[in-house]
Amino acid sequence: MRTFILAIINGVLLYLPFSRYELWFFIFPALLMLLANPNHRHYFLTGFTFFFISLKCVNIASIQYGGINPFLAYALFSIFVLFLTLYQMNLPLMLWQKLSQRLWTLPLFYSLFEVIRSYLPYGGFPWLIVGETSIYIPIVKYSLRFFTVYGESILMWYVAYFLYKKKVVPLLSLLMLVFLTGLYAKHTLLKDLSSAVSIKVALVQTAIPQKDKLTEKEFRKHTEETLSLVRSALKEKLDLVVLPESAFPFFFSDEFDKDRNELFELSFQAPVLVGLIDVREGLKPYNSAYLIKDGQLVGYYDKIRLLPIGEYVPFPFGFLKDVFSAIAGIDYTPGRTWKPITYKNMKLATPICFEVAYWDLVKKLSKEANLIVVLTNDGWFNNSDCTHQHFTWAKVRALENAKFVLWVNNSGDTAVIDPSGDVLKRLPYMEKSILVYSVKLVGP
Repeated sequence: MRTFILAIINGVLLYLPFSRYELWFFIFPALLMLLANPNHRHYFLTGFTFFFISLKCVNIASIQYGGINPFLAYALFSIFVLFLTLYQMNLPLMLWQKLSQRLWTLPLFYSLFEVIRSYLPYGGFPWLIVGETSIYIPIVKYSLRFFTVYGESILMWYVAYFLYKKKVVPLLSLLMLVFLTGLYAKHTLLKDLSSAVSIKVALVQTAIPQKDKLTEKEFRKHTEETLSLVRSALKEKLDLVVLPESAFPFFFSDEFDKDRNELFELSFQAPVLVGLIDVREGLKPYNSAYLIKDGQLVGYYDKIRLLPIGEYVPFPFGFLKDVFSAIAGIDYTPGRTWKPITYKNMKLATPICFEVAYWDLVKKLSKEANLIVVLTNDGWFNNSDCTHQHFTWAKVRALENAKFVLWVNNSGDTAVIDPSGDVLKRLPYMEKSILVYSVKLVGP
């Protein structure tokens, strides 16, 4: 019983830094407990508790909006949590026991599997990465630019290791390395910002209830309100207007839709970046970001990393389409172009929704960009930990890429995040409104 309770406490401590409460400092006692108890029972119970509590909010999408029986939803969810636990906790521990058993190598095995599970299987699950919590640590957070979120995971593990072993000199040396790296990264950032050009943007939070977005008829009822928000924003003499993922019920290429044509007319006043679904090349659907100006398409980006089950059903799970009507239909088609959308001096990297969690994708899109704009819709998860965890990735990517991030969400939080990972302005959850702010174009 003592072992069971200790592991449950460890799982809760691991959860708290990723929760909406942002209790990041609990990451160190959580890692210390894992170092002190390198056995499969403890790691399994800790991992299952951690993943179950952290991700139980995904059941909102399957139960409330997917119409799945709660018992079945939680049964399937528990299988997913079991897989994650064995993958991230027990498998690296097993390899460590067979290949090393030197405690100083255990952080390397855990961090290695954070990288592996970020890409495998089915595109991976880059979520709940230890290094994310570094965004809350002053100065240190800037070192994300050089170490990335995965490097920060290793560093945070070794801070815990040196504390556990009471190795003062290595601990101080590591802290000094990270601190000096952070100072240098901050100095470089301030230099880049001093010469950056500012633009005025408006972010439109449409706040359409997710249940209404599930049917074209109900979704269409909100279109005039959304267009009205755009009209209000355009009074501000803007350089860019941004709307979230799947902001309207019409297809981008539907030239006979009057609401679509109205949006195009509004683009004569300022460039409009909008997330829309379109069908091309026969019946292939794409989830895309489109930039329009003066009634014409300037450029677009098709979502590359699709969400398994949500946007496509991978082999061999095709039978699930016959069981759950919410995922029936044609799978989305992944994009192939990694270039930013360019208009005048703006070079926009536009990762869509879950894509923001992929370090390599955002890095590649942002290399030639000077502004990161994330279009998303977190209405599937209400105002839960999942929504907060998703928003956290925007701060990570801002620090890693040293660029402003515009987080444009249907439900919230729509926000402006600076290259220091600080939220400069945000809109309340599910408030139909616009956020107007001046941001700097940092980069090429």
